[in-house]
Amino acid sequence: MFSLEFFLVLCVFGAHSAVVKNAKGGCSELYYLYDMSDNFNETIAHTIHSMTVQGLRMFNPRATEHNNVPTVNHDISDESHLVLPYAPEDHMTEQFTTNTMNIIDAILSRIGEDDDGLGPNWSSTERIVHKFHMHDVWSRVLMTYKETVEKNPPQDELCECLLNSSENGIYDAVYWVAQHYKTGTPITLLNRPIPKLKDAKSWGVWKKRLLHYYTRPALYDASLYLYCATKHF
Repeated sequence: MFSLEFFLVLCVFGAHSAVVKNAKGGCSELYYLYDMSDNFNETIAHTIHSMTVQGLRMFNPRATEHNNVPTVNHDISDESHLVLPYAPEDHMTEQFTTNTMNIIDAILSRIGEDDDGLGPNWSSTERIVHKFHMHDVWSRVLMTYKETVEKNPPQDELCECLLNSSENGIYDAVYWVAQHYKTGTPITLLNRPIPKLKDAKSWGVWKKRLLHYYTRPALYDASLYLYCATKHF
């Protein structure tokens, strides 16, 4: 005779199996099953819009330019290709001793060239802040990745859904960023004006915006996506 405990276990297992079975019927169910944010396309687009091969290598050292991560084209004057279908290499010299100075050198050496994917509206200080902000975001996403996703990887069906960026809204969100870089300096995808970064008061506004996607759900969304985007290397 079955015990009550065994019966309850069967009920729980059956309910879970039903959820998984139904999830396979569509991406929306999978997003729900994995507890992704309703605006996951926005949170992921923020993380990847300026992604580089070097950034992807934080999640898989074997990553190359043969990836499918949509990013803002460094040449945003190219109206027909505002979004690239991959994350490019971040080319830097190694004239300085530290990686920090080599990154700053790469940024400042391109001032006036309009080929860094940010457009003409960012000051030198704002460009440096943006670059290191993205590195900081990737580092925070990596922490969540190691704490959760690496220990319990998502199934292939979810990855298929997440990597289909033209259908799930991720590509459109990256495109939104590219469009707005032509006219301003958006820090989030909230379409809110932001002051020029010139003093402590304006930095207070920038800092709050920069931290907008540091929430646990946003970091988790991005960690799932980056697992899927880099696992095949």
